[in-house]
Amino acid sequence: MRFRWTIMALTIIVSLFVLFKPESDDDSWKTPNIKLGLDLRGGIFMQLEVDTVDALNQHIEEQSGTIKSSLESDDFTIASSSFDEAIHQVTLTGVTSTKFPDIEDELKNRLGNNWAITKTGDNYVLRLRDRAQTQVMDDAVTQAVYKIQNRIDELGVTEPVISRALNTNRIILELAGADDVERVHNIVKEPGKLEWRLVLKDSPLGATTEQELLAPYGGTLPPNSKIFPSIGRGGQSSYLLLEEVRLTSRHILDVYPSRDERGLPSVGVTLNREGGNLFEQTTQNSVGRFLAIVLDKKVLSSPQIESVLRDRFIIRGAFDQQEVVDMVIKIKSGSLPAEIRILEERVIGPTLGRDARNQGAISAAIGLVLVIFFMMYWYSRAGVYSVVALVMNLALISGMLAALEAVLTLPGIAGFILTIGMAVDANVLVFERIREELCKGQIPKQAVAVGFKTAFVTIMDANVTTFIAAFCLLLMGEGPVKGFAVMLMIGIVCSIFTAVFCSHTFFLHHLEKDNPDKLSIWPMFGRQNG
Repeated sequence: MRFRWTIMALTIIVSLFVLFKPESDDDSWKTPNIKLGLDLRGGIFMQLEVDTVDALNQHIEEQSGTIKSSLESDDFTIASSSFDEAIHQVTLTGVTSTKFPDIEDELKNRLGNNWAITKTGDNYVLRLRDRAQTQVMDDAVTQAVYKIQNRIDELGVTEPVISRALNTNRIILELAGADDVERVHNIVKEPGKLEWRLVLKDSPLGATTEQELLAPYGGTLPPNSKIFPSIGRGGQSSYLLLEEVRLTSRHILDVYPSRDERGLPSVGVTLNREGGNLFEQTTQNSVGRFLAIVLDKKVLSSPQIESVLRDRFIIRGAFDQQEVVDMVIKIKSGSLPAEIRILEERVIGPTLGRDARNQGAISAAIGLVLVIFFMMYWYSRAGVYSVVALVMNLALISGMLAALEAVLTLPGIAGFILTIGMAVDANVLVFERIREELCKGQIPKQAVAVGFKTAFVTIMDANVTTFIAAFCLLLMGEGPVKGFAVMLMIGIVCSIFTAVFCSHTFFLHHLEKDNPDKLSIWPMFGRQNG
């Protein structure tokens, strides 16, 4: 018996400690540590869609430059590399090599797993295979979820819920307690895509219009080039850059706020080994040329390459400190793999959440009172044991919610109310079985032992099957369904412990201490003998 009482005391003490302990030195012990969901606390709800076609085009564009750089580092000579987003292919022009006589065969050995390669003269056309396209688009959604999560974490939003809708390119975003919609828009929608592209040779500097920029080329866009706007701080309004991407965010090892040699805010960048090698090759072959740093398709800066750079440098421009911090957040968390569209947006006010919370609490209280009244009336003293076990059950559930840092939602409150009824269901099975044994003439001690032993199998069968169903809801469901499933699973575990272990302990204590000839397990004002 001492062991049983010790286990019960420890579980209650630990549950209450976890539930009410302050999260920091400034917090109060009086506030329960239960995280409230969006529907109870208020906040921002968004349904996002990832443009997977845009992700595919970005991947092919990046591969266009990467493939060219990789081949050139291994004794290939390539005049240019361009991509066609309409048919998802890359064209390598003027491909020659003194090291590999059969260039087509060598390209197929290197790239044939993901690319279908055809030769047209000295040019080679690389088309991304369908299987690889599907993989790129699926990875884009997965990466978008991960990188949006990183960005939201950097903002310090507590308990965000970010999940992918099953087998779709849509993302569900729930930010409980958030109210700055514009900032969330900026963080979620802006790609944070960082690229390094060379400025076209002899491109005019200081051009304020596109007409002025294209004037040396007869007003037409030169081949294998693109026009990118600048950040719009005066001076040159747009730049003429090569299509080939020399470096991207995936080559970044670290990014941090820094200062340039004049003490002005700048962004420090450290590249990984692959990025350092590519950047060294780019700067080594382009000393004297201008290298544009492009973030989200806008030119931040276009410094002149004065020497060979490798894996550590800074990005400088007319930035203030806040812009540097925001830029670091976007680059550090990684560029989004594609454009993100907002399909649905709702701002839930705290009043609505407070009303829902109050109504849920009232419903739970009414359910609890009705259950207590019924159990005490129908089972007398045994009903009191079930009520005490029920109160312990509620304390354990609350403690487990706090310990697991689970988010309590409105459907979770529904699961909580359902758990109140389920918590005494096991006691009803046991008590009815004890009554049957008493009617057969068994002594109270024997009746209690048989009642708990025989009802245990039925209790476990019913609760395990319900637990499995709740677990399936947790795996397959989204949003509110998950909140209901979590609460139901926690309630099942706690109710088995309290209804079987704790109630049995109360009976054993009564039988050992009082050794009664009868059990108070019949309805009040009804049969009183056992």
